Amino acid sequence: MTGWRRVLRLLTFTALALVAYFTVPVSLEDENLVARAVTGVAALLLLAAGVIWQVVVHVEDQNRQVDGLLLALVIAVLAFALAFYRLATSYPGEIVGLETRLDSLYFTMTTLLTVGYGDIHAQGQVARGLVLVAMVFNVLVIATAVSTVTARIRKKAEERAEARRADVGSDLPAQRRTFKRKPR
Repeated sequence: MTGWRRVLRLLTFTALALVAYFTVPVSLEDENLVARAVTGVAALLLLAAGVIWQVVVHVEDQNRQVDGLLLALVIAVLAFALAFYRLATSYPGEIVGLETRLDSLYFTMTTLLTVGYGDIHAQGQVARGLVLVAMVFNVLVIATAVSTVTARIRKKAEERAEARRADVGSDLPAQRRTFKRKPR
């Protein structure tokens, strides 16, 4: 698949995930706390397994594209944002300042990126527990995935640089070769 088609496909799936995030209903009546906790833990484990699986696949197959991994990261972020929003709507006061789904996505990103402006913050014990889970998920899963992506990007850039050097026709190592600029 050509480069622009891959980008278009990735952007389309990301847009679909965002549409799902902003439209999925979150209010479920007659739901008990134990069922919600079990469902939440199961969903978190599935997300972690999905991202880890994508990392393993990309480590084993260096020629594989990173699209699936990037999409898994987007879905993981949106899942945490939805969990924060659900918590804020079910238990007002747990997360101060979180009123909309966009607030929740903003809070999730500031938490996962460890920026934390303080305008929206976890106040209740349940919210703080969920923030801790998000932080651990960030350190263990998302950081590993991001390092895989950056290593892949670095490797591809080095391969392109080596190909350009080979086109020049020099057999000298890259450190020892000097290039003279053409006068303008």
